[in-house]
Amino acid sequence: MNIMLAGGLNSALTHFALVGLAGILEEADCQRVRLGWTDEASAQPILTWEGDEASVIVQAHASRHAQGDSWVQAKGPNGKTGLFSPRIKPPETSSGWSALEDQREKALTSELTELDLLMITNLGEPGYWVIANKENQPDRAASRWEMKTRNRGEELVGNRLAPLAEVVANRSTTSIQDGLTGKTVTDTAGKGQPDSRTSTGLTPPGPADDALAWCGLWGISGFTVVPAVSRVSATAGASPLRALHTKNALIPIADHMLSFTAWRALMAESSVNELTSADDERRQAAANQLSHRGIAGACQFRVRKGGSSSAPERMILGGEFHPLEYFPHGHPGDNSD
Repeated sequence: MNIMLAGGLNSALTHFALVGLAGILEEADCQRVRLGWTDEASAQPILTWEGDEASVIVQAHASRHAQGDSWVQAKGPNGKTGLFSPRIKPPETSSGWSALEDQREKALTSELTELDLLMITNLGEPGYWVIANKENQPDRAASRWEMKTRNRGEELVGNRLAPLAEVVANRSTTSIQDGLTGKTVTDTAGKGQPDSRTSTGLTPPGPADDALAWCGLWGISGFTVVPAVSRVSATAGASPLRALHTKNALIPIADHMLSFTAWRALMAESSVNELTSADDERRQAAANQLSHRGIAGACQFRVRKGGSSSAPERMILGGEFHPLEYFPHGHPGDNSD
């Protein structure tokens, strides 16, 4: 089987959906799942595998997470907030933190797949341990790619993943296929409005297909998060690496097809982020190392921060592909970490 996803190298949603769908296919016991880009002037995102149709698998995946016993539907101690959202209104007392952590730990002992665990891990969690400027800063332990705007106390899992699961589960497999490939754009979650946030920061506001966005958000599972004691957790592909508000997204492009496991290993390499280091030698060393791994270049995206100071909104803008040779000699970017 194979599928060409909607979008191109300049769309972060396409990159994330490529990774997310690869993980979803592997979870469904598909064999020889590989993701990559076609070798042509206008490269196309492609997935190949042995197994059932992608649309059938995506519908089943969404349906499972639309069920009440899924971790996506689980609520925290207050009965309202998604239990596994990494950015929430933090508990005001130590007992409140204990109740939240106990409930999360209990849920983690339920029947979760490897992909579920990767998603939960790489979303990050409310950092009860993170202290900065003598205050608890729990949002610093979240993935930088968790970009749900927290207007009116909303959060990612309860207010985006949970309803989106139901939306995708209720679509026909034909509709899902058309949405994944770009034949149609069905944005039920965002009502197709010009200011739709269905893509949740993976594109600027605007209609996005529900099924493509579902796969895109699950692509977060492929971007490793490394927690820090008092700094911002390191998120794969985010530059500067430990900035609270990311300025760049960096996504490498291989000259060959990759498995989901190989993709995660690649993104965990420090060399990806060091492509935009302010140090010339580090950029050159990173480019050399990636070249030996069959990486042709990387797509660089600007990340915009808007909204209010109390509820900032981050979104990834259109990107541009650069061959590896560009980074040692071109603009070093904003990575001063």
